[in-house]
Amino acid sequence: MEMVVKMVNNEIILRKIEDNEITAYDAYNKLYPVEKNKIGKRAFFVKINIKIPNEGKSLNAFLRILFAIPIPIIFVKIILRLYGRYSNGNDMDLKQFAKILKYSKNTKISVESSEALVDIKIM
Repeated sequence: MEMVVKMVNNEIILRKIEDNEITAYDAYNKLYPVEKNKIGKRAFFVKINIKIPNEGKSLNAFLRILFAIPIPIIFVKIILRLYGRYSNGNDMDLKQFAKILKYSKNTKISVESSEALVDIKIM
């Protein structure tokens, strides 16, 4: 049903161009409207799970206990700000990264390497 309505609307716009009622630029803007960027949902916590397969059970247990509670985003921003002060500036823009992190609710990041397995969930 929606497709039929869209086709009829397109035909009407094309007939208006043919009759010189509207310009080609106006017709293009009507046929292909600019979509607004939707802002994602705001995140409040970050949950981190780190597993190092080559190390013993005690280190993995310590990491599970250390990151058992989700970390509030405000603490992550503070850590990013401190990292930005002491980094050499060749890394990515940390302010932009903090803004992206703020509006990325329900995002899951998995990093797998031979040294560690890291799962990050943004809630």
